[in-house]
Amino acid sequence: MRRDGAPRSRCAIDMSIGTLYVQELRATMRGRFALLGAGFLLLAVGCVATVGTQDTWLDGYGIIAYFLVPLAFVPLAAAFLASPRANRFVESVFTAPVERRDWLTAKILVLVTIATAYYVALVPMVLVYTYHVGVPLLLEKLLIWAPCLLMASIAMGTLIGVLFIGESIAAPTATGMGVLLAYAGFVPLQELLVAQGNGATRTGHLTLASPAVLLKNAFGFTLAVGSIPATTTRTWISLLAVIVAAFALAVWVFLRAQGVETWEASRSQCWIIALVIVAIIVLPVMLADSDYDKPAPHATNAPAIQRLFSRAGSSLALTWPGGQPPPRCCSTILNRDEWPPLGTDEPARRDLLVLLPVDTTQRVTDVHLQVVGENGLEATAAPEGLAPAPEALETRTYTNDLGPAAADGHHVVTGWIVRIPVTLTPTRPWDIGGVRYPLRVTGTYRVAGENGMRMFSARAAIDAQVSSAIYEMGIASAMVPLVCFGAAFRRWSRTR
Repeated sequence: MRRDGAPRSRCAIDMSIGTLYVQELRATMRGRFALLGAGFLLLAVGCVATVGTQDTWLDGYGIIAYFLVPLAFVPLAAAFLASPRANRFVESVFTAPVERRDWLTAKILVLVTIATAYYVALVPMVLVYTYHVGVPLLLEKLLIWAPCLLMASIAMGTLIGVLFIGESIAAPTATGMGVLLAYAGFVPLQELLVAQGNGATRTGHLTLASPAVLLKNAFGFTLAVGSIPATTTRTWISLLAVIVAAFALAVWVFLRAQGVETWEASRSQCWIIALVIVAIIVLPVMLADSDYDKPAPHATNAPAIQRLFSRAGSSLALTWPGGQPPPRCCSTILNRDEWPPLGTDEPARRDLLVLLPVDTTQRVTDVHLQVVGENGLEATAAPEGLAPAPEALETRTYTNDLGPAAADGHHVVTGWIVRIPVTLTPTRPWDIGGVRYPLRVTGTYRVAGENGMRMFSARAAIDAQVSSAIYEMGIASAMVPLVCFGAAFRRWSRTR
C-alpha cells in the first residue's frame, strides 16, 4: 500500500524488492571480513578437493562440499536473519516507508545468492574430475542434492533466525548449529540402520526428520549401503511440505506475530506457531517412505572387483627393479608405502616378488608362473622371470612368523622368492585417486622329493591415481579464493 492508501503497482513492488536486494547484497559484501571469510572457506574446501585426489575423491570431498557445507547454511541463515534485530537495524524496517515483506524477501534472496555463488565456485573442481573420469551416478546425484539441500537449509535457518528476538545472535546461531548436527548425524545413522535391516524401525523413521535424508531417499541413492526406498511419492510430499512450511511460517511470524522489539502474537497465534513447528518435525517422520526394498544403483564407474582384505598378508610384493621387499611385507596393496602411487596411463617398471611357501631346505624346480592384470591394469612380465632356473631363485628370512604358510601349516622362516620384472600400466581409471587394480599370479612348481606339481595362486592390488590431477585440482580450487583475496586487498587498499 502507498501512503495515501492506494495499492502499489506490481512494477513498484518489483522495483522495491530489487532495490532492497541490491542494497542488502552490497551491505553484506561490504562487511569488513566478508570477502576474506568467503576466500578462506573456499580455500579450505579447495584444499580438501586437492588432498582428496590422493584417495577416493568423490567419497571424501563430495560429502564435505556437497553435504556438510550446504548444511552449514542453517546457522548461517539463522545468524543472517537475526543480526538486524541484534544491531537494532530492523527498527528502521518497521518505521521506514519500506514494506517489511519486501525487506524479508530481499534478505532471503541474498542468502540464495550466497548459496548460488558457493555452488558455482565448486564448478572448476568438478570439471577437473569429469575430464578424467566422467560423471558417475554418485556425482550426478550430489550435483542435484546440494542445491536442494542448500534451499532446505536456508528455509530452516530463516525460520530459526526469525523466531529469536534479542540483542545477541548467539541463541539463533547455537540453535542452528544444533539443527545442523542433528541433520548431519541422522544421515550416517540412517545408512547404518538400513544396512542392518532396521530402516523401518522407530529410530529409522526418526532419521527422516533430516531434509538431507529425505533428499537422499527421494533422489534414489545411498552413500554406503545397498538399499533404497522402493517408492518416493510420500518422501517428496514430506520434503516439499517441510520446506514450504518453514518459509511460510517464517514470513507469517515476521509479518503478523512480531513487532519492532517484542512478540505481539495472540494465544491462538502462539499455538499455530508451535503446531507448525511440531508438524515440520513430525510430518516426515510419520509420512515419508521407509520401504528399503529396492537395490541401490551402482554409485561409481568402478567395475565389480572381488574384495581384497588389506589386513591379510599376501604372498606377493612389489619393489623397484633390483630392490628389496618393503619392510612391512607384505600388504595386499603392493605399493601401499610408495608415494606417489603409479600414474594412470603411465608404464611403470617394477619387480614383482612371488613368495613361495617352501623352506630353503627343500629344492624348487620347474617354476612356471603367469601374471595377469585385471580391470584395466596391463601387466607385462619378462619371460625369463615367469620360468626361472632353480639357481635364479632368491631367498628371504622372515621374522615374527610373517612368512607364508607351508603345506603342513607352519610359517616359513627362510623361503624361496621368484623375482619377475614387470611393466605395469593402469588404464581406464574410475576415480582420480585411490584406484586399486587387482593383480593375479598363478602357476605351478615342483618341490624335490614330491611326485606331483604344487599349485600357486595369489591375488593383490596396485594403487594408482591420475598423476596430474593433484596439480590441476590445486589450480582449479585456488581460482575463486584468489579472486576473493584480491577483491579484499583492493578494498583494504582503497579504504585504509
